[in-house]
Amino acid sequence: MKKEEVEILVNLRQKILEKFNRLRDYKNNKNAIMKEVDHAKSLHEVIVEIDKALKGHVTFSDKK
Repeated sequence: MKKEEVEILVNLRQKILEKFNRLRDYKNNKNAIMKEVDHAKSLHEVIVEIDKALKGHVTFSDKK
């Protein structure tokens, strides 16, 4: 994988992770048009797949 491709995936992962972390009480919010729990599951699946693609190229930490 080229460095530019890795950077694109890392940036995409960061944007998705930020959106995921902004979700509020997604398990119990019944007022949303789209349940936050469904949105959270979708974002989580994407993050996991990106992590698989980047494995061996970068290391992530939980530091914010």
